[in-house]
Amino acid sequence: MSYRVQFTISDTEKEQLIAEAASEGYPNIAELCKVRALRGKSTYADLYKRMVKKIDSLPSGQKFFLRDLIDTPPTLLGRWLYDNVANGTIKGVKHLGNNGSDAEEYLKL
Repeated sequence: MSYRVQFTISDTEKEQLIAEAASEGYPNIAELCKVRALRGKSTYADLYKRMVKKIDSLPSGQKFFLRDLIDTPPTLLGRWLYDNVANGTIKGVKHLGNNGSDAEEYLKL
């Protein structure tokens, strides 16, 4: 069973959490809050940070799929990659599209 935890924050608190999530390498503020609430227990955020480091180390012009970076990645990691390339959180990467086998392809710029 899983549970959903919600709480209300102000606009100022949201901006602060966004800045902290970005500076600490989290994909979003929800994951930052989850890690803090669980006092650092391993979450998908660890995989996300490892993925971003691997992307950063790719040479310019390299095409890649998420599975090239992380063996058997969870679906949520693919969602974070797609969203954060689209919104510019992950810089220097272009989404090339779907290759027809439900795998999204990217290009390191």
